Amino acid sequence: MPPRKPATLRVVNVPPVTSKYCHRATLILDCAYTSASALLLAFHLVRERRGRPRGMTTDEEQDLLRAMLVMAAAGLDSMVKQLIRDSLPALVAMHPDVRDGLEKFIAKQVRGEGESSAVPSGKDFLARILAAQSHQAQVVEEYINELTKGSLQSPSELYRIAAALGLPKQVLGVNHEPLKIIFDIRNQIVHELDINLEAERRIRNVRRSGDMISHTDALVRVAENIRDAVEKKLAAAITPLPVSKPAPSRGAKPPGGKTRKAAGR
Repeated sequence: MPPRKPATLRVVNVPPVTSKYCHRATLILDCAYTSASALLLAFHLVRERRGRPRGMTTDEEQDLLRAMLVMAAAGLDSMVKQLIRDSLPALVAMHPDVRDGLEKFIAKQVRGEGESSAVPSGKDFLARILAAQSHQAQVVEEYINELTKGSLQSPSELYRIAAALGLPKQVLGVNHEPLKIIFDIRNQIVHELDINLEAERRIRNVRRSGDMISHTDALVRVAENIRDAVEKKLAAAITPLPVSKPAPSRGAKPPGGKTRKAAGR
C-alpha cells in the first residue's frame, strides 16, 4: 500500500489586485499563507525523519502545529488592519453604509463614549478635529485608529470590523461557533502556552494535526473573503466617467456627407 500523501493547506487565491486600496493587504495575506505553509512542511519533514509513525505527535511536532495556527491568526489580524487603513477613506466617500458607521463613531466621541474607560472627553476629540488642516481627513483617521487599536482575535471583533467596512458578517465564510473555537485555541496557545495541568499524559493540550490544518485553512479563508469583498465593493463604486463626444465644428459635414446650409435668405 503506497504511503499517504502529507496533508497541505488549501491553496490561497491571490489574484492580481485591481484596486490600489487592497494591494498591501494582499501582500500580507500572501505572507501569512507562505509562513503557515512552511511550518506545516516543517511538521511533515520532522515526521518523515521519525519514519512517519502513526502514534501521538511529539512536543516539538505539536509546537510546529501551534505556530502554524498562530501565524495564520496574526496574518488575519495584520491584513484586516492594513485593509482598514488603506480602503476606509475611499469606502467612506463612496458608500453611505460605511459613512453611517463613521457618523455614529463621531456622535459617540462627541458624547465622550467609547469602547474603553480611557476614552478622552468630547472636548478633546473636537479640539483635535478643529485643529486639523482637513477636518474630514482627521475624523477618518480617528475612526481608523479606533478600529485598529485592539486585537482582532475573536468573532465579535471581526464582525465589528466587517460592519465598519460595510460588509455583512456572513462574508467571513465561517460560522460563529467554529470560529470561536479556533480563536479560543489560538488564545490558549498565545496566552497560556497551551498548558493543561489536568491532562493525563502531558501538561499541554495535544492538538490533532488534521484539526489544526483545518483551523489554519479557515483563518486564511476568512482573510481572503474579507479582502475579496472589499475589492468588489470598491470596484462596484468606481465607474468610468462618460466620454463626451466633441461638438462638430462649424461647417462640418453631418452624417451623409452634405454640408448644412446656413439659415436665412
